[in-house]
Amino acid sequence: MITYLLKRMFAMVPTLIGISLLTFLIVLMAPGDHVATKMGQGTGPQASEGGGNDDPARMADAIKAKKKLLGMMDELRAVAVWDGAAAVGARDWKSSDRFKTVADMEQAETLGDFAASWAQAVARAPDDSRLYVGLGDGQVLALDTASGETVLSFDPHPVGVLAVAVSPDGARLVSADGDGAVRIHDTGSGALLQSAEELGRPVKDIAFLPGGARFVTACDDGTVRVHDAATGAVTARLVGHNNYVTAVAVAPGGERLFTAGYDGEVRVWSTADWKETRRLGKVSQPINDIALSRDGALLATACDDQGVRVYGVADGSLRAELEGHYRPATAVAFHPDGRTLFSGGRDETIRTWDVTEARQTAQAPENTGRVFGLVVSGDGARLYSVGESWRKTPAWKQYWSWVSKLAVGDFGRSFTDNKPVIDKIKERVPVTLGLNVGAFLLMYLIAIPLGVQAAVKRGQLYDNVTSAIVFMLWSLPSFFLATIIIMYFSSQRNFDWFPSVGLHATNQADMSYLQWLGDWGLHLVLPMIVLTYGGFASLSRYARTSLLESIQQDYVRTARAKGLSEHVVIYKHALRNSLIAIVTLVGTLLPAMIGGSVIVEYIFSIRGMGMLAFEAILQRDYPVVMAITTASALLTLLGVLVSDILYTIVDPRITHR
Repeated sequence: MITYLLKRMFAMVPTLIGISLLTFLIVLMAPGDHVATKMGQGTGPQASEGGGNDDPARMADAIKAKKKLLGMMDELRAVAVWDGAAAVGARDWKSSDRFKTVADMEQAETLGDFAASWAQAVARAPDDSRLYVGLGDGQVLALDTASGETVLSFDPHPVGVLAVAVSPDGARLVSADGDGAVRIHDTGSGALLQSAEELGRPVKDIAFLPGGARFVTACDDGTVRVHDAATGAVTARLVGHNNYVTAVAVAPGGERLFTAGYDGEVRVWSTADWKETRRLGKVSQPINDIALSRDGALLATACDDQGVRVYGVADGSLRAELEGHYRPATAVAFHPDGRTLFSGGRDETIRTWDVTEARQTAQAPENTGRVFGLVVSGDGARLYSVGESWRKTPAWKQYWSWVSKLAVGDFGRSFTDNKPVIDKIKERVPVTLGLNVGAFLLMYLIAIPLGVQAAVKRGQLYDNVTSAIVFMLWSLPSFFLATIIIMYFSSQRNFDWFPSVGLHATNQADMSYLQWLGDWGLHLVLPMIVLTYGGFASLSRYARTSLLESIQQDYVRTARAKGLSEHVVIYKHALRNSLIAIVTLVGTLLPAMIGGSVIVEYIFSIRGMGMLAFEAILQRDYPVVMAITTASALLTLLGVLVSDILYTIVDPRITHR
């Protein structure tokens, strides 16, 4: 027997794996974003960033954190590389599908693997051999654009790096952080050459002037500073912006400097005397980034009002107003052709635009995370993006993670209250177990004698009457019977004999033990009736049919011939041999303990496993649904095993090897 049990338990493993895989796939293919919906997001494009929540950015972060906890998403701590040539080709792309208006951008690869934090700033070497990134933890790294490997680490900042820039000859790298510290590095050795005076306010952008002898910084104190590239010393201060300055750009010839920030204006400065000469455009919200075309003819802005605008530098006219982002636009970069523009935003998208036709031509096929910076390679073949990027975890990895946790009893956390699912199940199981075990015993104690007597009195009035009654009960839906008995036996209009809500009165804490026990018994009456009545018909019919077959056997006639009483013949000899079919039903009754309790527990407001399953389905609480489904599968297998064991008890001739 022990060997048989071990074999059966071992055979359950692949079955459970198959059931868990099926459960996982059903939930995986369920429509909609389960986590986003559960956390209160709306519909439409805003759903990826938090829907109608008062703080969409925080909501989006919370959703991603939840998905990471559930193994559905991973942080992509790398630089994303996009096919710039394909994006340009999409400019002339025509869709045959009228519902699709843009082509998909193609992600070629990723560069780097930053274990500690995301990249927040990016700059490329003049020869495109390296990419320089500043990370949120203060690191400054050089990546090989061919292999993606980190080839150099520079002296780190104490806080997150917000801006990096490379000199035109590629010999020097300047980095700046959230405290306003500006550092100059040697790109050959990685050595720290010079540190400028700490400004105390974040530096958001850096740009070198032609020749590389000077660079400018954009600071949150509203000042643009001109630095000596050798010493880092400030040689000029450009004051004029209201509050912080976010972006700077230098004309190809170096004669003009463009700056933008909180005041929503692009200011143009002469690099000869550092005087403001004019302004381009005026918007009501902050400008987060600006970019010049390679020929210096066009200037693009990324604004908090979600707009991307393109101005003609010569006359300051608005050439294109590009609408598509549904959160603030944060980064822009021109393709070398001067016609294609890339933009990124807090809506976690990267988009490609044809500025001459003022239309969007391509978009990243999936959300990329909030975009902090964009850089285009010198030949336009590649677009590099940095930001708080995420990626979907492959389905097989999600399944493996879920099954691994499942093996140690970890079902994750509920979407509704963030409690461990196993704790919620432990809280509800005793209630459902108590109800169903009681109903199970009551069902067998009533139905089997009923069926036996019907078999003994076959064709008589008792057999006909009991058969009619049990089949009539069996035909009544449980919710209908529950409603009827509540109306008649738990209503002040009729017979207010039994309570119909919960398992205890509200004042149970004030009761003595006997009072509590009596109150519990009264609360059980109506739910037990609804749980058991339906089983009377099937069990009694099985008992009747099996006993009729046994009564016709030779050993029964022999027992009667020996003079044994009819009671002994029926209950000692015939009944025991007819129990095989009844014992088989045990395997189906165990899993029905959860499914059969849903209606009863809901109608009578009993907080058991049935109610938990019902609430989880309505609330799309998928961790709970998956746990209950797996538990039901396990109960089915255990039910079959219990049936096999009971066979040997009711019939010693049956052995398991």
